[in-house]
Amino acid sequence: MSPCWVFMILVGFRISDAKYVFLFSLSLDKLKSVCVAAGDSVSVPCPNMTGEDFRLNLLKDQEVISNHTCSLGNKLHIKTDNDSVSFLLTGVNASSHGVYRCEGQVRFPPPLLPAVPGAVSILVLIEGHQCKVPKQECSDNPWIWIWILALVSVTLYSVIITVSAVFFWVKLRKTDSQSDYMNTKPRAPRGQRKNRGVQNPAPRYF
Repeated sequence: MSPCWVFMILVGFRISDAKYVFLFSLSLDKLKSVCVAAGDSVSVPCPNMTGEDFRLNLLKDQEVISNHTCSLGNKLHIKTDNDSVSFLLTGVNASSHGVYRCEGQVRFPPPLLPAVPGAVSILVLIEGHQCKVPKQECSDNPWIWIWILALVSVTLYSVIITVSAVFFWVKLRKTDSQSDYMNTKPRAPRGQRKNRGVQNPAPRYF
């Protein structure tokens, strides 16, 4: 093989590698990290394709792990939302960690064009392994403290009212008991009270 042919082959490989690296770096420029819990789902957006027949590839760390062939007029069975297409990763786990991206390639009409990468690449991080979701503190929401203060105030007021009512009820019962004890003195018959102060005349004998 002549040196000229060797040079042309190396130049062709260089151009092909540079093109691939450019497309991949263009996709990685818009890298989006998502932290999800194990078992959740992650959506990987795909580029908008206009061909009559095209293929969508799902790549994880530059390796194709799934593909889907689409025809004009047929609905995709992956995920569609407002005329946008995306792969849906379901039931992610610790082994799902990686960079995901979707690329599309028109198959018809010709000519065949290079694969078009998606606008965004997704870096999937699993909660508890590669990331932690920050917990919301109570201080972030001042309304919580207002509700707690109001609840404590109402509870304290109810306790005070209940204790006061029980105290006055016991005191009233004790007063009624003493009044009943003082009124237990027997009363004089009514007939004697009417004849009080009336003297019967004593009989006189001459």
